[in-house]
Amino acid sequence: MTEVNEEMLTVPEQAARWWRVMQDDEPSAGEKRAFAAWVAESPKHIEEMLRLAQIHRAFSRGQVRWPEDAAEALIRAAKTAGEDTVVPLWPPRSSRPEPTRRPVRVAAFGLAATVLLAVCVSWFALSRAESFETKIGEQRSVMLDDGSRITLNTASRIEVRLRPDRRVIDLVRGEALFEVAHDAQRPFDVRIDDTVARAVGTQFEVDRRDNRTVVTVVEGRVAVTSAAAAAPHLLSAGERITVDSTGLGAVEKGIKLDDATAWTRRQLVFRRRPLGEIAEEFNRYNAAQVHIQSDTLRKQEVSGIFRTDDVSSFVALLASKPGVRVVGDGSGGYVVTSDDSASPHR
Repeated sequence: MTEVNEEMLTVPEQAARWWRVMQDDEPSAGEKRAFAAWVAESPKHIEEMLRLAQIHRAFSRGQVRWPEDAAEALIRAAKTAGEDTVVPLWPPRSSRPEPTRRPVRVAAFGLAATVLLAVCVSWFALSRAESFETKIGEQRSVMLDDGSRITLNTASRIEVRLRPDRRVIDLVRGEALFEVAHDAQRPFDVRIDDTVARAVGTQFEVDRRDNRTVVTVVEGRVAVTSAAAAAPHLLSAGERITVDSTGLGAVEKGIKLDDATAWTRRQLVFRRRPLGEIAEEFNRYNAAQVHIQSDTLRKQEVSGIFRTDDVSSFVALLASKPGVRVVGDGSGGYVVTSDDSASPHR
């Protein structure tokens, strides 16, 4: 943790700082002790942490439960204890405070501080993300504690948070197939920036690209929402939707699911797809990149089935076309030109 002069920060700034510290993957024992001491210093600290907790909906449902007393009552009790009252959670024997004339108020403050600390620590532990990723050309299957399975495609990364009231998966990059274990009490949300694909028990695929995201439902139903859309779209098996900066596109029906999930079998299936798009697909899976420098050639549509790692077959297909030349780029990849290339072959 970076050293910060607490006296230079306002109480809300201190609370925000402690929230970030405790959200770290592994706060140290010293940081936890310092946080506990900070919580116990003043009723204002309790109030600000409660305010942050409400913003983050930390106390809404599930195993992290607030006591029967309402949060507002605890705040009032902490405030009435007086700003000059300091009650450490674990005071040294030699510095235990003398009995006060306001034992009820001090006890209320101590209770509020203790409960807040326990709830915050539990919430931070539950909300911390677990990350999984793959490298270029790698695929990986992950079994979650709830029984769901996630298969990651090439160069992909997810962050998983299994909370008591819901399951949240952030698709940071790439593509993944989600086989969701049924749990009606805990929706399964896949988030891509401000787009959310929600399912309870189903199977669906999400493909995140630079300028769009594609959601394809294999089994069951999935609700897709976006900040740029007026209303969510409910997709059924065999349906697909594309999300971009303008919001949710039209629902595509009758999707060939074997084609959509072919990558799980390390296959690429193309049906009348432009050669430029096919080259981009191969480039996702392989360090050997294919660069087509002819706009006309990039727009030509072909159909075929390839292995994800079989770049040579695709390059051979390109080289077989009249007027096309393929040369190495010096780093294991290929430069493809044709008689109508915008830039001369080198």
